[in-house]
Amino acid sequence: MSEPAAAGETQWQRVSPVAILFFALRGMRRLISEAISLTPLLVVVIINESLRELALNYGLVLAVAALSGGALLWYLTFRYAVEPDRILLRQGVLRRRALTLDFKRVQQADVQVPWYYRPFGLAMLSLDSAGASGQTVHISGIRLDAAEALRERALTQRDQATADRPDLAKDSTAEADYVMTLPASEVVRYGLMHNTLLVILPVLAPFSEVLIRRLETVLSWLAPDWIASDALSGGQRITAILALLLAVLLALVLVSVVLGLMRYYGYRLERHGEHFRYRAGLTTVLTRSVRLSRVQMVTLRLSWVGRLLQRQSMLINKAGDIATGQDKESFVVPVLDAKRADAMCKEFELPEAPPWQTTHVGVLFPGLISWLVLSSLLLVVLFIVGASAVALLVPAGLMVLGSAWSLLAWRRLRLCRTPEWLGVRQGVVGRTTRWLPAARVQSVTLKQPLWQRRLGRASLEVRAAGGRLTLPWLTVELAEQWRDELLYRAARGDML
Repeated sequence: MSEPAAAGETQWQRVSPVAILFFALRGMRRLISEAISLTPLLVVVIINESLRELALNYGLVLAVAALSGGALLWYLTFRYAVEPDRILLRQGVLRRRALTLDFKRVQQADVQVPWYYRPFGLAMLSLDSAGASGQTVHISGIRLDAAEALRERALTQRDQATADRPDLAKDSTAEADYVMTLPASEVVRYGLMHNTLLVILPVLAPFSEVLIRRLETVLSWLAPDWIASDALSGGQRITAILALLLAVLLALVLVSVVLGLMRYYGYRLERHGEHFRYRAGLTTVLTRSVRLSRVQMVTLRLSWVGRLLQRQSMLINKAGDIATGQDKESFVVPVLDAKRADAMCKEFELPEAPPWQTTHVGVLFPGLISWLVLSSLLLVVLFIVGASAVALLVPAGLMVLGSAWSLLAWRRLRLCRTPEWLGVRQGVVGRTTRWLPAARVQSVTLKQPLWQRRLGRASLEVRAAGGRLTLPWLTVELAEQWRDELLYRAARGDML
């Protein structure tokens, strides 16, 4: 509802009372995220019997009351106002905060519809300015149509202020120039590709025997009636434990798939002129957009599971995504087969046949030296503690495996330079390809340590608002040429 306002005065508005639930959930998330800092207090409560009894009897009630009261106070003190060219925000209980964001400075505009807002037709609008983490507006609990209208107004005014071509302001309600949808079966593959446990399984494989013994001990304690039963022979007990382990793995895979479906179910990507927008989500529906001329970094990720499934993911960073450490704010295309990947590369104007270059063998040196030092230290420690001769072979095996890993990493490292893009492709088990637009380069640093100077080599560190790339062990002539070309283009004013 709106507060009465005289002519010419700012008309402040409140969000829906349902937003109290949002403020309560946000307070709970903050409390969980800061749990580590409360560890000393928890230790004191656990040790002290009186405090422990009070916590058990009244802790939950006090926590619910604090979250509810805090959410109510935030709701009562939260106000926003919309003017023709900006949005204003007032919030805070003990410390009042006033924020003004001009629409022309908006870098990203997202609309989310959490599950608890859907029955009421409400949404949450987030407006972020370029590279300024302090200039962020979150308005939760406004009507969905109002959120969409504000989002479109902000993007339109931003484009009118920065774009010279009329196609950038193309109406997003018109027919899309390009559409890509992902069926549920593809989103399921995304859940499989991004299962952290499956990623670390190859690392844990050499320790499988030890892990199985530990798991047997734990499960025997958790289920003594049948795991530790004398009726089960040793082989039957191992079979039961392996079956439980398999069930745990399947449960974790199922959780990963469900989370993927919740986040990207119904994924639909559209392009209107230079505007890309996707809408996805099962419980919380998210609408996110990016403009082609705002792209700061494009990353293609192929995990070892994705390699088996022949699928990869694309991540598009804009200004401020890396600086604020919030990859979750990036524009994501979660899963792509070969056909869709080719289409997306064309849509984002990536090189069709990149002229990949190999790197100098000197790239191997840091990795080999690190593994040598680590193996030597481990060997010394084992020798001091009087380890057996078999145990002394572990550092040697570690050195061999580390050297092989470094060799494969060097063999698969590739660099690319085109008039429009800088690219780096790397990875041993999986593969990551990162593309940085040459027009977005903000700084270029030529590094030449002593060992590179002796071999006539140098490395380039290229930075943009969305991240950085390191081009290692180039010839000095090539490194200086690329540096001068990139700096000339940046000085010419091509970058944002």
